[in-house]
Amino acid sequence: MSGMTGKNSITSRQFNRGLILQLIATQTCRSRIELSKTTGLSKMTVTNIIAEFIQQGLVKECEEELTEVCGRNPILLKISEKAPKILGLLISRDRIEAVVCTLEMEILDSERISFTHLTEAELYEDCFQVLDRLLERTEKILGIGIAAIGPVHIRKGMILNPPRFYEIKNIKIVEVLKEKYRLPVLLEHDNNSAALAEKLFGMGKDVQDFLFLGISNGIGCGIISNGKLYRSHRQLPPEIGHISIERKGLLCACGNRGCLELYANTSVVLRKLQKETGEDLSFAEFCQMQGNRGTDEIFSEMLEDISTGLVSVMNLFHPEMIVLGQDCMDWSETQVKALEEQINVRKMVHDQKMIPVKKAYFGKKVQLAGAAANVAAEAFKGNLLF
Repeated sequence: MSGMTGKNSITSRQFNRGLILQLIATQTCRSRIELSKTTGLSKMTVTNIIAEFIQQGLVKECEEELTEVCGRNPILLKISEKAPKILGLLISRDRIEAVVCTLEMEILDSERISFTHLTEAELYEDCFQVLDRLLERTEKILGIGIAAIGPVHIRKGMILNPPRFYEIKNIKIVEVLKEKYRLPVLLEHDNNSAALAEKLFGMGKDVQDFLFLGISNGIGCGIISNGKLYRSHRQLPPEIGHISIERKGLLCACGNRGCLELYANTSVVLRKLQKETGEDLSFAEFCQMQGNRGTDEIFSEMLEDISTGLVSVMNLFHPEMIVLGQDCMDWSETQVKALEEQINVRKMVHDQKMIPVKKAYFGKKVQLAGAAANVAAEAFKGNLLF
């Protein structure tokens, strides 16, 4: 299993503890024997680490697993209820949302503030409000993870200049939250965060290369390559929404012309659907409307546009899977299969391997879970807790 081998040296103490915590939290391994086999660490090393975890309140032993073979049944290991929790913060164009999650990425509590206009001061105040409400009801916090619209500068902890974000720029979100809460704060792009959550806990657990595609009032993606989150040297995420599908097309706020998200984001498609039908329905309701020639043509055009941009990225990274999130969760299975067929017909490498298209394990909460997953990922590297 790639990236799961432990290190038998004194200097690798943190790494081994993070790795074992990850294997338990993601339910990849459920017993000491499985942990030893997966990591290559000695049974004594694993036993000693688990003993520390139990003493620290990170892990608990569960009931014995019933087997029909002779001998003692293995004791199951699980993250303890006493283990520290994670705060996840999602910053979007229309809302600030926060959650409390376990290390197993179970959402325990949430708060949300929606808006149609925002200043930088109001952005900070909204973040404080949702986090303060959760902190009033939660003890023992490991850290705060942020999933934000991009572009973001990871090293500087800043949200830079997102298009259509009320002219707010260069937001020092990590510095501000660290100063107020005195906790570790991890910032990542919202779609990268979603991809990370799906890699650690969701559809991508057993996949080394996949692409997460999120569609709402924008279109974005996150890429897992060789089992790791892809970022450029400047720590910038990929921007599939700003691939041009029409050279002389509409002018985008990013400065490019014909950007994919100008033609196929939810808001644009919804306006077309409402104009075509005269019905004031939601995007989700239109997705379930089958057999209407006008709406079917609009969705067909949407899928064609998306597949055009998607195949361009696929030909660069050659993913094993496409994971859909955000408003794609409203698509019917017919629409999902239509996209799957189109990308497999149009991809460059025509071998016997079909590239499946799946909906995200975390559904519409995938970016929110991803915010918390940013902190969990650091703990799994041994950089927190140990």
